[in-house]
Amino acid sequence: MVAKIVTIAKFTIIESMRNRLLWLSLLVAAVSFGLTEFIGDLAITEQRATQVAVLAAFLRVSAVVVVALFVVSSTLRELQDKTLAMILAMPIPRSSYYLGKLIGFFLISLFIAVIFSSLLLLYAPFDQVLIWCISLFFELVLIIAFGLVMLFSFRQIPAALTGVFIFYVASRSIASIYLMSKYPIVPHATVSQKFLDGFIAALSWLLPDLSRFTQTEWLAYNSAKLDMLLPLMGQSMIYLTLLSAIALFDFYRKNI
Repeated sequence: MVAKIVTIAKFTIIESMRNRLLWLSLLVAAVSFGLTEFIGDLAITEQRATQVAVLAAFLRVSAVVVVALFVVSSTLRELQDKTLAMILAMPIPRSSYYLGKLIGFFLISLFIAVIFSSLLLLYAPFDQVLIWCISLFFELVLIIAFGLVMLFSFRQIPAALTGVFIFYVASRSIASIYLMSKYPIVPHATVSQKFLDGFIAALSWLLPDLSRFTQTEWLAYNSAKLDMLLPLMGQSMIYLTLLSAIALFDFYRKNI
């Protein structure tokens, strides 16, 4: 069982090399470095803080987009060219296939997080970059898990990617939206407003609070501490378990 999971994870990593994911990551890093240096020349004050803030934000979004695209496209390709059907024709449980793909994607996302974080060492201390890198990895873990849920549900790249990006944007902004709905500038007591406030409150409980992950201010103001990672790791493990259960349930009930 373990050997099968490791084999699937290994071939997932090999596929990422064939798809030039490494070169794409290096290209993104090079473009972001050039953009950061250009913006740094335009900054009048706090040049380092401006550079690291722009670079960190660009790298975080780029990592999410690259990982989401690879997870959805590579898994869908296996579904469409019947590679998955051939794998499952062998005595391999679907859960083993899922775990193998998941571990392979985790290792790839860790590799991307390390590459992108290494560039930040030019502008921020090592300890702050390390915490940022670990946080980025756990953020990508949630993107991978949700990407597989969307893929098994829709089996189409546009629909799956749209779902992933909506999930990411909503999770990143849900804390701010909840605060604005709870403490509005002009209070409203209409039924529609109460319904909307209740809906937002429910979303704040359902969605992970990604606004606490991979914060730019950690690098700009050296405010990150290791104990900040504990609630993020716990939150990631809880949502990873829930999303994996949903993905496996959908995976088992559908014919390949």
